[in-house]
Amino acid sequence: MFEECMSSNELLNEYRTDLPIIQEKTLRFDKSDYVSRYLWKRRQQPLVIITKVFTSCSGNRYLGILVYHQSGIGQQKKWDWSSFHIGLMDTEKGLCAIAFYTESKQAIKFTPHFFLRYKERFLSVCDWQTRGQLFSTKSILDLIAIYMKRNLTMTWIETKSVFRNKIHIFGPVNDGVALLQWDKHRKLLQANTFVTMDMLDSKQLQMVRYAQIYISLPKAQRKKFRFPDFISDD
Repeated sequence: MFEECMSSNELLNEYRTDLPIIQEKTLRFDKSDYVSRYLWKRRQQPLVIITKVFTSCSGNRYLGILVYHQSGIGQQKKWDWSSFHIGLMDTEKGLCAIAFYTESKQAIKFTPHFFLRYKERFLSVCDWQTRGQLFSTKSILDLIAIYMKRNLTMTWIETKSVFRNKIHIFGPVNDGVALLQWDKHRKLLQANTFVTMDMLDSKQLQMVRYAQIYISLPKAQRKKFRFPDFISDD
């Protein structure tokens, strides 16, 4: 099971072990009457996102995020979908989320504090619909679901800042920037807090623009860089 003492690699290995059964449960859920009714009620929308918690045989819990896109015209319309799974881990400080990035072979642990700061800071800059969703959250799981649905991709920029063997990482996402640390002793990548774009200085905004250019490149071009899955602030 997921444990606080695990490294990023150990968390990722747990996910890889659980993935077959989690995928099987996700496929069954996609075929359920609940999903059919949910999509029918939203048939005029081009994009629909559904979340559900799944539990693996080992007892690990995952927040499943199912993303549905409509394709085709008229009677040829159909739903294409993909899914993502976010690990959920109970700790002494509350519920943590674990995002898995298989291409770069990393797992990122998000602390409860991160999501509280996300709500507090993003409320002041988001649109009225998202503001309503954030105000209606009743638990940290609700916050995790909102954040992960809106910020499925992240670009990582290593900075020159090191404190107590922890390297600071700058992680631009759709809604702002996740501030992370790489603990060299624990081998753990952890997201501790969130800041909005208006909180950044000019150098940080330049880093965000650099990340946006990088992420917009085709994968073939990204591989020409020295760090294809990780941007280094050299």
